[in-house]
Amino acid sequence: MSAPRSLRGRLIRRMMVGASLSGLVGVVIAAFVIAHEMGDLMDDTLAGSARLALALYQGSGNVGAIDLGETAAIRITDAGGAVISAPWAPLSHDGGYDVEGWRVFRLSDPQGRIVVEVGQSNAGRNDELFESTTWLLGLMLPVLLVALIAVSRAVASGLRPATRFADTLGRRDARDLSPVAQSDLPSELTTIPLALNRYLASIRTHVDAERQFATNAAHELRTPIAAASGQAQLIAAGLADDGAANRLAGALQRLGRLVERLLQLSRAEAGMIGTGQCDLVQVTRMLIVETGLPVVFDDGDMARMPVATDPDALALILRNLMQNAADHGTGDLRVSLAPGPVLTVSNAVARGAAFRHATFDKSASSHGAGLGLAIVARVAEAQRIDLTFAIEAGRATVTLRFAPQPCSDPAFVETAETL
Repeated sequence: MSAPRSLRGRLIRRMMVGASLSGLVGVVIAAFVIAHEMGDLMDDTLAGSARLALALYQGSGNVGAIDLGETAAIRITDAGGAVISAPWAPLSHDGGYDVEGWRVFRLSDPQGRIVVEVGQSNAGRNDELFESTTWLLGLMLPVLLVALIAVSRAVASGLRPATRFADTLGRRDARDLSPVAQSDLPSELTTIPLALNRYLASIRTHVDAERQFATNAAHELRTPIAAASGQAQLIAAGLADDGAANRLAGALQRLGRLVERLLQLSRAEAGMIGTGQCDLVQVTRMLIVETGLPVVFDDGDMARMPVATDPDALALILRNLMQNAADHGTGDLRVSLAPGPVLTVSNAVARGAAFRHATFDKSASSHGAGLGLAIVARVAEAQRIDLTFAIEAGRATVTLRFAPQPCSDPAFVETAETL
C-alpha cells in the first residue's frame, strides 16, 4: 500500500497550478489588450506622421529625402505624380488600410491634389508587440514567484490547526475516552471532533454500563447464590428438611428475577432500547393479560392511541410499574388512559409509603431488588416519556405523558401483539 499523500502538498500543488494558469491567462488577456491598444497608438502615430508630412510638403513644396527605416515608408503624390514612392499599391480614399503586409494611413489635401500615404510593416508592428509582451511576461514572473511562495506559506499556516489536531489524536492513548478538544479548527472541520465526541460518549456509556452491571451483579447476586448453594449442600448431605427443596426453588426463582432485572437495567443504561411507535391501548391490554395481576383497566373509551414509543420499551416500563405496585401496595391496582396521551398507574399504599428511585434502594420489608423504578426512569428518559410520581390520600400514582404520534404504520398493532 502506498504512503498517504500529504494534504498540505496536495493543496500547495493545486494552488500553484491554479495560480500559474491564472497568471498565464492574465498574460494572454494582457497581450490581447496591449496589441489592441498599441495598434490604436501606432495608427494614431501614422495619422500624425501623415498630417505632418502633408503640412511640410504644402509649406515647402519639397520634403527632401526621408529615411524611415525598413519597417516604415511614405508615399507623396502631387497632381498624380509620385514625389516619393512606397512598396504598396496606391490607395484611392483617405483612412487606414491593411495592404500587402503593411498598415497604411492615407491623407489628402482638401483639393485632392496632394496625397500622403504613411505605412508601417506588419513585421515591425509585430516586433513591437512581441517586445512589449516579453517585458510584461518578464515582469509577471517575479510577481508569480512571490505569489506562489505566499500561497505555500498561507496553506501551511491555514492547515496548522488541523495538523495540530491530527498530532494530538495521534499521541492520544487508545484507552482515553475523554472528549476531544475542538481547539481552533476551521468551521469545515469542526464536525470531526463533534462526531468523534459523540462516538466517544457512546463508548463511555457502554463501558460505564458494563462496569455498573458487573458491580450490581456482584453485589446483588451474592446473597441469593449463597442461599441456593446452602440449600443445595444440605440436600446433597442428606441434612435438609422437607421444605429445603421448596426453599431452593424459591432462591433460584428470586435469582432468576434478579438477573432479569439486572439485564433490563443494563440495556436501559447502555441505550440499547430501540425507537418506534405502538398502540398504547393494545400494549397495555397485552401486559395486563401477561402479568396476570388483578388490574382495573380504564381505556377511556379509546380503541387506539398511537404513541412514539418502542413497544418493547413500553412493555418494560408498564411491567415494572404494575409489578412494583403489586409488590409494595395494598391493593386496588388501577391503570387508566386519557387524551394527551396520558397513562396512569395507581394503587393503594400503607401509611409512610414512599417511592424509592435510587438503584438498589428498597425498604427493609421488600423482597425485590430495588431496581424497578430505576429501570422505569432510564427507559422513559430514552423514550422521551415524561414521568411524575405522587402519593396522596393513601394512593401512589405514576403518570406517563407521551408525545402524540399519528398512526402511519398499519402493522404497529401486530408488533404490540407479539410482546
